[in-house]
Amino acid sequence: MEKKLIWLWLSLHFGAGSNIYSKLINYFENEQNIYDSDDSDMGLIHWLSDSQKNKLLNKNFEHAEEIYEWCLENDVEIIAYSDDNYPSALRELEDFPAVLYCKGEMPNFDEELSISVVGTRSMTTYGQKIAFELGYTLSRAGAITVSGMARGIDGTVAVGTINALGTTVAVLGSGIDVIYPREHTSLMSRIIDYGAVITEYPPHTPPNSRNFPIRNRIISGISNGTVIVEADENSGAMITARLATKQRKPLFAVPGPVKMHTSKGTNLLLREERAMLARTAVDILEEFIEEYSDKIDFAKAKQRPTFSKSLMKTTNGSDRTEYSRRSTQTKRENIKLTKKFEEVIPPQAEETDLSGLSEIQLAIYKAMEAEKTYSADELADLTGFTISVIMAETSLLEIEGFIQELPGSCFVRVK
Repeated sequence: MEKKLIWLWLSLHFGAGSNIYSKLINYFENEQNIYDSDDSDMGLIHWLSDSQKNKLLNKNFEHAEEIYEWCLENDVEIIAYSDDNYPSALRELEDFPAVLYCKGEMPNFDEELSISVVGTRSMTTYGQKIAFELGYTLSRAGAITVSGMARGIDGTVAVGTINALGTTVAVLGSGIDVIYPREHTSLMSRIIDYGAVITEYPPHTPPNSRNFPIRNRIISGISNGTVIVEADENSGAMITARLATKQRKPLFAVPGPVKMHTSKGTNLLLREERAMLARTAVDILEEFIEEYSDKIDFAKAKQRPTFSKSLMKTTNGSDRTEYSRRSTQTKRENIKLTKKFEEVIPPQAEETDLSGLSEIQLAIYKAMEAEKTYSADELADLTGFTISVIMAETSLLEIEGFIQELPGSCFVRVK
Protein backbone atom coordinates (compact mmCIF):
# COMPACT_ATOMS: atom_id res chain seq x y z
CA MET A 1 0.00 0.00 0.00
CA GLU A 2 1.48 3.36 -1.00
CA LYS A 3 2.16 5.60 1.99
CA LYS A 4 0.72 8.64 0.25
CA LEU A 5 -2.63 6.92 -0.28
CA ILE A 6 -2.81 5.92 3.38
CA TRP A 7 -2.29 9.50 4.51
CA LEU A 8 -4.86 10.66 1.98
CA TRP A 9 -7.30 8.06 3.30
CA LEU A 10 -6.67 9.26 6.86
CA SER A 11 -7.10 12.95 5.94
CA LEU A 12 -10.47 12.25 4.34
CA HIS A 13 -11.63 10.49 7.51
CA PHE A 14 -10.53 13.10 10.07
CA GLY A 15 -10.30 16.39 8.15
CA ALA A 16 -8.21 19.52 8.70
CA GLY A 17 -6.84 20.79 12.00
CA SER A 18 -7.18 17.55 13.93
CA ASN A 19 -4.52 16.36 16.40
CA ILE A 20 -5.56 12.76 15.81
CA TYR A 21 -2.77 12.23 13.26
CA SER A 22 0.01 12.94 15.75
CA LYS A 23 -1.64 10.67 18.33
CA LEU A 24 -1.98 7.86 15.82
CA ILE A 25 1.59 8.13 14.54
CA ASN A 26 2.95 8.22 18.10
CA TYR A 27 1.01 5.09 19.01
CA PHE A 28 1.36 3.02 15.83
CA GLU A 29 4.80 4.38 14.78
CA ASN A 30 3.99 4.46 11.05
CA GLU A 31 1.08 4.84 8.63
CA GLN A 32 1.08 1.20 7.51
CA ASN A 33 0.46 0.03 11.08
CA ILE A 34 -2.38 2.56 11.34
CA TYR A 35 -3.99 1.14 8.22
CA ASP A 36 -3.46 -2.48 9.34
CA SER A 37 -5.06 -1.89 12.75
CA ASP A 38 -8.08 -4.05 13.59
CA ASP A 39 -10.69 -4.62 16.29
CA SER A 40 -8.15 -5.96 18.75
CA ASP A 41 -6.06 -2.79 18.42
CA MET A 42 -9.11 -0.59 18.82
CA GLY A 43 -10.00 -2.29 22.09
CA LEU A 44 -6.67 -1.20 23.58
CA ILE A 45 -6.89 2.47 22.59
CA HIS A 46 -9.03 4.32 25.12
CA TRP A 47 -8.35 7.83 23.78
CA LEU A 48 -10.22 7.14 20.55
CA SER A 49 -13.97 7.68 20.40
CA ASP A 50 -16.21 4.99 18.95
CA SER A 51 -16.72 7.16 15.88
CA GLN A 52 -12.97 7.51 15.35
CA LYS A 53 -12.45 3.77 15.78
CA ASN A 54 -15.13 3.05 13.18
CA LYS A 55 -13.39 5.38 10.74
CA LEU A 56 -10.10 3.57 11.19
CA LEU A 57 -11.81 0.23 10.66
CA ASN A 58 -13.32 1.47 7.41
CA LYS A 59 -10.61 0.44 4.92
CA ASN A 60 -12.47 1.68 1.83
CA PHE A 61 -9.98 3.51 -0.37
CA GLU A 62 -12.39 4.50 -3.15
CA HIS A 63 -12.64 8.21 -2.28
CA ALA A 64 -8.89 8.50 -1.69
CA GLU A 65 -8.16 6.86 -5.04
CA GLU A 66 -10.60 9.18 -6.81
CA ILE A 67 -8.86 12.26 -5.42
CA TYR A 68 -5.45 10.75 -6.16
CA GLU A 69 -6.42 10.29 -9.81
CA TRP A 70 -7.95 13.76 -10.00
CA CYS A 71 -4.71 15.28 -8.74
CA LEU A 72 -2.66 13.36 -11.30
CA GLU A 73 -4.93 14.59 -14.10
CA ASN A 74 -4.84 18.20 -12.90
CA ASP A 75 -1.12 18.55 -12.19
CA VAL A 76 -1.62 18.76 -8.43
CA GLU A 77 1.02 17.19 -6.22
CA ILE A 78 -0.03 15.44 -3.01
CA ILE A 79 2.63 15.87 -0.35
CA ALA A 80 2.06 13.47 2.54
CA TYR A 81 3.47 13.56 6.06
CA SER A 82 5.90 10.74 5.23
CA ASP A 83 7.21 12.32 2.01
CA ASP A 84 10.74 13.72 1.88
CA ASN A 85 9.58 17.15 0.69
CA TYR A 86 7.03 17.54 3.50
CA PRO A 87 8.28 20.56 5.53
CA SER A 88 9.91 19.41 8.76
CA ALA A 89 8.55 22.41 10.66
CA LEU A 90 5.00 21.20 10.04
CA ARG A 91 5.82 17.74 11.39
CA GLU A 92 6.52 19.39 14.74
CA LEU A 93 2.96 20.70 15.02
CA GLU A 94 0.61 18.81 17.30
CA ASP A 95 -2.09 19.34 14.67
CA PHE A 96 0.03 18.86 11.55
CA PRO A 97 -1.77 18.43 8.22
CA ALA A 98 -1.81 14.82 7.04
CA VAL A 99 -1.41 15.89 3.41
CA LEU A 100 -0.79 19.06 1.46
CA TYR A 101 -2.14 19.60 -2.03
CA CYS A 102 0.36 21.63 -4.04
CA LYS A 103 0.10 23.48 -7.33
CA GLY A 104 3.47 24.80 -8.51
CA GLU A 105 6.88 24.01 -7.06
CA MET A 106 7.14 23.57 -3.31
CA PRO A 107 10.25 25.35 -2.01
CA ASN A 108 12.66 23.59 0.31
CA PHE A 109 11.46 25.08 3.60
CA ASP A 110 14.01 23.02 5.51
CA GLU A 111 16.92 24.93 3.95
CA GLU A 112 15.55 28.35 2.98
CA LEU A 113 14.51 31.29 5.15
CA SER A 114 10.76 31.85 4.96
CA ILE A 115 8.77 34.77 6.36
CA SER A 116 4.98 34.95 6.49
CA VAL A 117 3.45 38.40 6.08
CA VAL A 118 -0.27 38.75 6.79
CA GLY A 119 -2.78 41.42 7.65
CA THR A 120 -6.20 42.90 7.12
CA ARG A 121 -8.29 42.58 3.99
CA SER A 122 -9.32 46.24 4.42
CA MET A 123 -5.87 47.71 4.10
CA THR A 124 -5.09 51.41 4.01
CA THR A 125 -2.82 53.05 1.45
CA TYR A 126 -0.14 53.03 4.16
CA GLY A 127 -0.56 49.30 4.73
CA GLN A 128 -0.56 48.61 1.01
CA LYS A 129 2.74 50.39 0.56
CA ILE A 130 4.35 48.62 3.53
CA ALA A 131 3.10 45.17 2.44
CA PHE A 132 4.32 45.63 -1.12
CA GLU A 133 7.74 46.84 0.05
CA LEU A 134 8.12 43.96 2.51
CA GLY A 135 7.21 41.39 -0.13
CA TYR A 136 9.69 42.97 -2.50
CA THR A 137 12.62 43.56 -0.13
CA LEU A 138 12.35 40.31 1.81
CA SER A 139 12.44 38.30 -1.39
CA ARG A 140 15.21 40.41 -2.90
CA ALA A 141 17.23 39.70 0.23
CA GLY A 142 16.78 35.95 -0.19
CA ALA A 143 13.67 35.01 1.82
CA ILE A 144 10.59 33.09 0.72
CA THR A 145 7.38 34.96 1.51
CA VAL A 146 4.26 33.16 2.73
CA SER A 147 0.72 34.52 2.91
CA GLY A 148 -2.91 33.49 2.64
CA MET A 149 -3.63 35.08 -0.78
CA ALA A 150 -6.52 37.02 0.77
CA ARG A 151 -7.59 40.47 -0.33
CA GLY A 152 -5.57 43.34 1.04
CA ILE A 153 -2.25 42.76 2.77
CA ASP A 154 -1.79 39.08 1.87
CA GLY A 155 -2.31 39.57 -1.85
CA THR A 156 -0.15 42.69 -1.90
CA VAL A 157 2.77 40.85 -0.27
CA ALA A 158 2.62 38.23 -3.02
CA VAL A 159 2.58 40.95 -5.68
CA GLY A 160 5.62 42.62 -4.14
CA THR A 161 7.47 39.30 -4.18
CA ILE A 162 6.55 38.64 -7.80
CA ASN A 163 7.75 42.11 -8.77
CA ALA A 164 11.11 41.18 -7.23
CA LEU A 165 11.07 37.85 -9.11
CA GLY A 166 11.21 36.08 -5.76
CA THR A 167 9.57 32.93 -4.40
CA THR A 168 6.18 33.13 -2.72
CA VAL A 169 3.77 30.55 -1.29
CA ALA A 170 0.06 30.99 -0.63
CA VAL A 171 -1.83 28.77 1.83
CA LEU A 172 -5.50 28.45 0.91
CA GLY A 173 -8.55 27.94 3.09
CA SER A 174 -10.29 26.05 0.28
CA GLY A 175 -9.61 23.29 -2.22
CA ILE A 176 -6.68 23.72 -4.58
CA ASP A 177 -9.09 24.25 -7.48
CA VAL A 178 -11.22 26.86 -5.70
CA ILE A 179 -9.90 30.38 -6.22
CA TYR A 180 -10.84 32.72 -3.40
CA PRO A 181 -11.28 35.59 -3.76
CA ARG A 182 -12.24 35.24 -7.41
CA GLU A 183 -10.49 38.46 -8.41
CA HIS A 184 -7.20 36.80 -7.49
CA THR A 185 -7.45 34.36 -10.40
CA SER A 186 -4.53 36.06 -12.15
CA LEU A 187 -2.56 36.43 -8.92
CA MET A 188 -2.92 32.72 -8.14
CA SER A 189 -1.50 31.84 -11.55
CA ARG A 190 1.43 34.17 -10.93
CA ILE A 191 2.09 32.64 -7.51
CA ILE A 192 2.18 29.19 -9.11
CA ASP A 193 4.76 30.53 -11.58
CA TYR A 194 6.89 31.93 -8.78
CA GLY A 195 6.42 29.31 -6.09
CA ALA A 196 3.39 27.33 -4.99
CA VAL A 197 -0.19 27.40 -3.82
CA ILE A 198 -0.87 24.81 -1.12
CA THR A 199 -3.80 23.65 0.98
CA GLU A 200 -4.74 20.78 3.28
CA TYR A 201 -8.34 20.85 2.05
CA PRO A 202 -9.39 18.30 -0.60
CA PRO A 203 -10.24 19.50 -4.13
CA HIS A 204 -13.62 21.21 -4.53
CA THR A 205 -13.75 22.30 -0.86
CA PRO A 206 -15.51 25.72 -0.71
CA PRO A 207 -13.95 28.63 1.22
CA ASN A 208 -16.05 28.31 4.36
CA SER A 209 -15.27 30.87 7.04
CA ARG A 210 -14.27 28.18 9.56
CA ASN A 211 -11.49 26.97 7.25
CA PHE A 212 -9.34 30.09 7.49
CA PRO A 213 -8.50 30.11 11.22
CA ILE A 214 -7.58 26.42 10.86
CA ARG A 215 -5.26 27.00 7.89
CA ASN A 216 -3.49 29.89 9.69
CA ARG A 217 -1.42 27.44 11.72
CA ILE A 218 0.19 26.31 8.46
CA ILE A 219 1.05 29.89 7.46
CA SER A 220 2.91 30.49 10.73
CA GLY A 221 4.12 26.91 11.10
CA ILE A 222 5.80 26.72 7.71
CA SER A 223 7.61 30.02 8.29
CA ASN A 224 10.64 30.94 10.34
CA GLY A 225 8.93 34.16 11.43
CA THR A 226 5.63 35.99 11.02
CA VAL A 227 4.99 39.68 10.34
CA ILE A 228 1.66 41.42 10.98
CA VAL A 229 1.29 44.56 8.84
CA GLU A 230 -2.22 45.87 9.60
CA ALA A 231 -4.80 44.16 11.78
CA ASP A 232 -7.76 44.97 13.98
CA GLU A 233 -7.73 43.43 17.44
CA ASN A 234 -10.08 40.59 16.45
CA SER A 235 -8.87 39.93 12.91
CA GLY A 236 -7.68 36.68 11.38
CA ALA A 237 -4.15 38.06 11.30
CA MET A 238 -4.20 38.24 15.09
CA ILE A 239 -5.09 34.54 15.16
CA THR A 240 -1.98 33.91 13.08
CA ALA A 241 0.00 36.04 15.54
CA ARG A 242 -1.21 33.92 18.48
CA LEU A 243 -0.39 30.72 16.62
CA ALA A 244 3.12 31.96 15.81
CA THR A 245 3.67 32.69 19.49
CA LYS A 246 2.33 29.26 20.47
CA GLN A 247 4.69 27.68 17.94
CA ARG A 248 7.56 29.71 19.44
CA LYS A 249 8.24 31.50 16.18
CA PRO A 250 9.56 35.10 16.11
CA LEU A 251 6.67 37.53 15.73
CA PHE A 252 6.95 41.02 14.24
CA ALA A 253 4.47 43.87 13.89
CA VAL A 254 4.51 47.02 11.80
CA PRO A 255 3.42 50.07 13.82
CA GLY A 256 0.56 52.13 12.43
CA PRO A 257 -1.27 55.42 12.97
CA VAL A 258 -2.78 55.38 16.46
CA LYS A 259 -6.27 56.45 15.37
CA MET A 260 -6.67 53.87 12.60
CA HIS A 261 -8.65 50.72 13.46
CA THR A 262 -6.29 48.73 11.23
CA SER A 263 -3.46 49.63 13.62
CA LYS A 264 -5.15 48.52 16.83
CA GLY A 265 -3.94 44.94 16.64
CA THR A 266 -0.38 45.63 15.55
CA ASN A 267 0.10 48.46 18.05
CA LEU A 268 -1.31 46.23 20.80
CA LEU A 269 1.21 43.51 19.98
CA LEU A 270 4.02 46.05 20.22
CA ARG A 271 2.72 47.72 23.39
CA GLU A 272 2.41 44.38 25.19
CA GLU A 273 5.83 43.34 23.82
CA ARG A 274 4.40 40.25 22.18
CA ALA A 275 5.95 41.25 18.85
CA MET A 276 9.19 42.86 17.74
CA LEU A 277 9.15 46.15 15.87
CA ALA A 278 9.30 45.80 12.09
CA ARG A 279 9.86 49.05 10.20
CA THR A 280 11.66 47.50 7.23
CA ALA A 281 12.82 44.11 6.00
CA VAL A 282 16.17 44.71 7.69
CA ASP A 283 14.51 44.73 11.14
CA ILE A 284 13.09 41.29 10.38
CA LEU A 285 16.12 39.74 8.72
CA GLU A 286 18.47 40.74 11.54
CA GLU A 287 16.70 38.21 13.76
CA PHE A 288 17.82 35.36 11.47
CA ILE A 289 21.36 36.46 10.60
CA GLU A 290 23.12 33.76 12.64
CA GLU A 291 21.29 30.82 11.10
CA TYR A 292 20.96 32.20 7.58
CA SER A 293 24.06 34.37 7.16
CA ASP A 294 24.81 32.70 3.83
CA LYS A 295 21.26 33.29 2.55
CA ILE A 296 20.57 36.93 3.48
CA ASP A 297 21.71 39.85 1.32
CA PHE A 298 21.21 42.99 3.42
CA ALA A 299 22.26 45.28 0.58
CA LYS A 300 19.34 44.05 -1.52
CA ALA A 301 17.02 44.30 1.50
CA LYS A 302 17.58 48.06 1.43
CA GLN A 303 16.70 48.50 -2.25
CA ARG A 304 13.48 50.37 -2.93
CA PRO A 305 10.87 48.55 -5.04
CA THR A 306 9.53 49.65 -8.40
CA PHE A 307 5.77 49.20 -8.74
CA SER A 308 4.70 47.23 -11.80
CA LYS A 309 1.01 47.29 -12.64
CA SER A 310 1.10 44.35 -14.99
CA LEU A 311 1.92 41.42 -12.81
CA MET A 312 -1.63 40.85 -11.56
CA LYS A 313 -3.34 41.39 -14.88
CA THR A 314 -4.44 39.07 -17.66
CA THR A 315 -6.12 40.31 -20.81
CA ASN A 316 -9.64 39.80 -19.51
CA GLY A 317 -9.37 39.24 -15.74
CA SER A 318 -10.11 35.54 -16.12
CA ASP A 319 -7.88 32.50 -16.13
CA ARG A 320 -7.73 32.06 -19.91
CA THR A 321 -4.02 32.82 -19.92
CA GLU A 322 -2.14 29.56 -19.49
CA TYR A 323 0.69 29.40 -16.97
CA SER A 324 3.28 26.69 -16.51
CA ARG A 325 5.28 25.73 -13.48
CA ARG A 326 8.22 27.94 -12.81
CA SER A 327 11.27 26.99 -14.84
CA THR A 328 14.33 28.76 -16.16
CA GLN A 329 12.42 29.56 -19.34
CA THR A 330 9.39 30.81 -17.42
CA LYS A 331 11.63 33.02 -15.30
CA ARG A 332 13.17 34.59 -18.39
CA GLU A 333 9.75 35.18 -19.92
CA ASN A 334 8.46 36.81 -16.72
CA ILE A 335 11.50 39.08 -16.56
CA LYS A 336 10.68 40.22 -20.10
CA LEU A 337 7.05 40.76 -19.12
CA THR A 338 8.08 42.83 -16.12
CA LYS A 339 10.31 45.07 -18.21
CA LYS A 340 7.67 45.37 -20.94
CA PHE A 341 4.92 46.60 -18.65
CA GLU A 342 6.87 48.87 -16.30
CA GLU A 343 5.58 51.89 -18.15
CA VAL A 344 4.70 55.42 -17.14
CA ILE A 345 1.05 56.18 -16.48
CA PRO A 346 -0.31 58.39 -19.29
CA PRO A 347 -0.50 62.06 -18.23
CA GLN A 348 -3.88 63.49 -17.36
CA ALA A 349 -5.55 65.45 -20.11
CA GLU A 350 -7.25 68.74 -19.40
CA GLU A 351 -10.53 67.29 -20.66
CA THR A 352 -11.07 63.54 -20.55
CA ASP A 353 -12.62 62.17 -23.73
CA LEU A 354 -15.02 59.40 -22.70
CA SER A 355 -16.62 58.95 -26.11
CA GLY A 356 -14.76 55.73 -26.84
CA LEU A 357 -16.00 53.94 -23.71
CA SER A 358 -18.76 51.37 -23.73
CA GLU A 359 -21.78 51.85 -21.46
CA ILE A 360 -20.35 49.34 -18.96
CA GLN A 361 -16.91 50.97 -18.95
CA LEU A 362 -18.46 54.41 -18.57
CA ALA A 363 -20.55 53.24 -15.60
CA ILE A 364 -17.47 51.80 -13.89
CA TYR A 365 -15.39 54.89 -14.58
CA LYS A 366 -18.06 57.30 -13.29
CA ALA A 367 -18.53 55.22 -10.14
CA MET A 368 -14.90 55.88 -9.18
CA GLU A 369 -13.96 59.06 -7.37
CA ALA A 370 -10.59 60.62 -8.16
CA GLU A 371 -7.66 59.53 -5.95
CA LYS A 372 -9.73 56.85 -4.21
CA THR A 373 -8.90 53.15 -4.50
CA TYR A 374 -11.55 50.50 -5.14
CA SER A 375 -11.48 46.71 -4.97
CA ALA A 376 -13.29 44.67 -7.61
CA ASP A 377 -15.94 43.79 -5.02
CA GLU A 378 -16.56 47.46 -4.24
CA LEU A 379 -16.93 48.30 -7.92
CA ALA A 380 -19.33 45.39 -8.32
CA ASP A 381 -21.43 46.72 -5.42
CA LEU A 382 -21.41 50.25 -6.84
CA THR A 383 -22.33 49.28 -10.39
CA GLY A 384 -24.31 46.07 -10.04
CA PHE A 385 -22.03 44.22 -12.47
CA THR A 386 -20.56 40.80 -11.70
CA ILE A 387 -16.94 40.35 -10.62
CA SER A 388 -16.05 38.73 -13.95
CA VAL A 389 -17.44 41.75 -15.85
CA ILE A 390 -15.60 44.16 -13.55
CA MET A 391 -12.27 42.37 -14.01
CA ALA A 392 -12.65 42.23 -17.79
CA GLU A 393 -13.69 45.86 -18.21
CA THR A 394 -11.16 47.29 -15.75
CA SER A 395 -8.41 45.62 -17.75
CA LEU A 396 -9.64 47.42 -20.87
CA LEU A 397 -9.96 50.71 -18.99
CA GLU A 398 -6.39 50.31 -17.79
CA ILE A 399 -5.09 49.59 -21.29
CA GLU A 400 -6.73 52.82 -22.46
CA GLY A 401 -5.13 54.73 -19.57
CA PHE A 402 -8.30 55.64 -17.66
CA ILE A 403 -7.52 53.68 -14.50
CA GLN A 404 -4.53 51.97 -12.90
CA GLU A 405 -4.42 48.63 -11.13
CA LEU A 406 -2.47 48.80 -7.88
CA PRO A 407 -0.94 45.95 -5.87
CA GLY A 408 -3.65 43.94 -4.10
CA SER A 409 -6.16 44.12 -7.00
CA CYS A 410 -7.23 47.68 -6.24
CA PHE A 411 -8.04 50.28 -8.87
CA VAL A 412 -7.67 54.06 -9.04
CA ARG A 413 -8.68 56.63 -11.64
CA VAL A 414 -5.81 58.35 -13.42
CA LYS A 415 -7.88 60.59 -15.72
